[in-house]
Parts: sequence; structure tokens; C-alpha cells
Amino acid sequence: MEKETLRASFNKFLKLYLDSCKELYERMNLQELTGKQFRYLRAIEKEKEVPMAFLAERFNLAKPTVTEIIRKFEDNDLIQRKRSESDARVVLISLTEQGKTLANTNQLESAYMVEKLMSKLNDIELNDLKRLFDKIGDVHS
Repeated sequence: MEKETLRASFNKFLKLYLDSCKELYERMNLQELTGKQFRYLRAIEKEKEVPMAFLAERFNLAKPTVTEIIRKFEDNDLIQRKRSESDARVVLISLTEQGKTLANTNQLESAYMVEKLMSKLNDIELNDLKRLFDKIGDVHS
């Protein structure tokens, strides 16, 4: 097989994957989130519950910028706010279920892609694809 033929087929697969991701984010009305914002969500998710100042300190952001980010996340139902029980001046943020899902976006993207593949391929083709993915994944092991 020629490299160019394989490359063209691989690009078709990548296009399907990227189009699936785009469709997923459009369905969730989140197509405007940036890579940095995904990192913020993952950082919040890792800590579970953080004061608003956490993003400013962790990512070296101005407090007005953090306020804007938090507002956008809240408008998209990605985070929730609550006052600290120990200090009412401190506002704590944590992720909603949708925020947690989005923070782990690679799982969400791959699950959506698997649904697409399952709708296009029969069981034999899916087993062959799984075998090939496993073989490719074992290349660096």
C-alpha cells in the first residue's frame, strides 16, 4: 500500500473524529470554549472545590479575568458557587455534573466517536477495528 493512500484514509478518520467533536460541542452549546478554559475546568475538577482566587493564583490571572471566566462557566452550567462555611467572604466554586464531564472531555469525545463508529460499522468490522486499535496502541508498549 502507498503511504499517500494510507494517509488519505487516516485523514478521513481524523475528519470524522474532529467533526464529531465539533458536533458534540455544538449540541452542548459550548463551541466557544478555548483550550485554556478546558485546563481551568480540569484544574477545578482535580481539586473538587476551590476558592475563586485559585484560578488567579494557579494560572496567573487578574481577578477581573477570573470573574469573567467564572461567569461564563456559570452561564453554561459548568460550575456552581457557594459561600465558605468557615469564612463567608470566600466564594468556593466546584464543577456541576456537566462541568465534570467536560473537564474529562477526552472521555466524552471518544464515547461520542464510538457511538458514530457503531452506527456505521457491523460487529465484525467493529471487532476488526478494535483489534487494529489494540495493535496500534501496543506499538509503544
